Order: sequence, then structure tokens, then C-alpha cells
Amino acid sequence: MKVSLIIPVYHAVKTLPATLESIRQQTFRDFEVIFVDDAGGDGSLELLEQFCAESGVNGRLIRQERNGGAAAARNRALDVAQGEYLAFADADDLLAPEMLAEAVAAADAAGGVDIVGWDWLRGLTKDARYMRQADFATPLEAFRGLTGGASRWNLWLFLVRRDLVERHHIRFVDGADLGEDMQFMLRAFMQAERVVQLHKALYRWNTDNSASISRSFAPAKRAQIETNLAEVERDFAESAFRQEAPQAMTELKLYLKRPLLISADKEDYETWYNWFPETNVHATEGADLPRHTRILQGLAARRNWVGVRLYYFLIHKVVYGILYR
Repeated sequence: MKVSLIIPVYHAVKTLPATLESIRQQTFRDFEVIFVDDAGGDGSLELLEQFCAESGVNGRLIRQERNGGAAAARNRALDVAQGEYLAFADADDLLAPEMLAEAVAAADAAGGVDIVGWDWLRGLTKDARYMRQADFATPLEAFRGLTGGASRWNLWLFLVRRDLVERHHIRFVDGADLGEDMQFMLRAFMQAERVVQLHKALYRWNTDNSASISRSFAPAKRAQIETNLAEVERDFAESAFRQEAPQAMTELKLYLKRPLLISADKEDYETWYNWFPETNVHATEGADLPRHTRILQGLAARRNWVGVRLYYFLIHKVVYGILYR
């Protein structure tokens, strides 16, 4: 078995049919798909059962007795996965038909690698925006891109060798469902030796289910992120990356809290200022950061909330909201 594709499913009955069809259309066939039904009770389970029975895809279905969240669901799947590589998807997104084929071909062409990464499309429609990941040729370059914000760490952007995950005991933290992608992929890159990048959009991300800033960064949500961050910091302290990228954890914390500044709410700004406050003195550093991001974070570090709010309206409401709509 070449690939184990892992998909947690919870209350996805409306979006799941399209996702399942994109799995059925995969041109690469040497894979298993492991669904974990997270006790949603909305009809998703029946769709999964039908797919596993009739699609012709090697489907495996795990049923959770109670809802435990995406992290716990993925751990259940990892415990039974048999593929040489691991891939991930969400139950409201779409896989390009060639996603697994392109990823496996890239891994094989390089003589076997630990991680393959690719680009993605933001949206499910024809006018979806192409999102290009930052260039990397080594695990350190990928790690720097992820911690600095030049790349996304979503699980569905990578193919990961399962042996790497097992040898280094990389798992998700049950109950910590925010930042779980970050924790898993950063720890994987810290242990990786060979990586490959494809500049092809192999995945479509559904933007309809985006949560508000205030909901995403409520105290309980921040606690989940902090739990996953602690896992990363523990491995980072023992990694060679600590010497090669000493500011990586500071850059990561600034990146984690940056969405709080994409808001018109002063309460979000205050949360930014008080969360990881030790990073504020570094807000304008980072040669790889766009100049406008350094300006924004510099305003926030000085608690210039008028300037932050003005930035939000000019950049996100006018430039992105109107000109680039």
C-alpha cells in the first residue's frame, strides 16, 4: 500500500458528496482512504458506508462512539494506517484528480523522500485564487517558511512518509484541535532529511466555513494553540534547527497571533498585545516579512490602534475587498 489518505468527518453531509467524488476520481489507485466518523449523527455515516461499499476505492471506516474532535480522529486513523506515505484531507474540500499521482511520482523520482509539498487553490469555483507556497529545497527552508508565515502548514498540503511519523512518535494532541496542523508538520520537518516541493495546485480549500477572528481566538481556543505550540517548542529545543534558526519560535508566535490584527475590533488588538507579549519587541524584525506586515506589527507593538484599524480598512476592505474581489 503506497498511501493512506486520512479524513475525519463530522457534520459534513452537505459537503461530503463532492469530497468523496474527488477521491473516487483519483488517477492513482494504490491507496487506502481512512474515514473517521466523529459521531456527528447528521447522515454522514450513511454516505461513508455507501462510498466504501460501492466506489471501488479501498475505503476503511472507523466509527467514534462519541465526538472527540479532529485531532483524536486523526490519531485513530494513524494507528491503523498501512500506507508507505500519509496524506490528509478535510470533508468539505476537493482533491485534484492527480493529487496523489503527482505527489507519489515526485517522491519516487527523488528516490524516496520524507515529505512532498504542493500549492493549492483558495475556493471551489472556477475563479478560485492560486496560492503558491514559498520555495524550499531542504527541511530547514521549509521550516523557516512555515514559522515565518511564507507558507501554510495545513496537513492537506503535504505527503509524509509514515515511517518518519512512527519513528519519532509524532501524533496529534487529543482535544487540541486548533494548531494541530502546525504541530504535526513542524515536528515532521524537524525530523525530515529529504523533501520535495511541487508548484502545482493539487487541492481546493473551501472558504465557506471560515470562523470569525473573535471565535477562533477565544481563551479556550488559544489554550489549544498553546498546547500544540508547546509540543513544537519541546522538539525545537532538541533540534539542530535551534542553532540554525534561533528566532524561529519568536517568528512563529508572531505569525500565530497576526490574524488578530485583521480586525476592526480593539479587543482583538489588545489580545494580540497581551498574547506572547515577549515577542512584541521583535514585531518589526524579519527580513522575509513583507514591509506592510512589519509596519502593521510595529503599529500594534506601540498600541497605535488607530493606525491598525486604518490599515485594516485600507488593505483588507478596500484593496482585497474591492480591488481584488
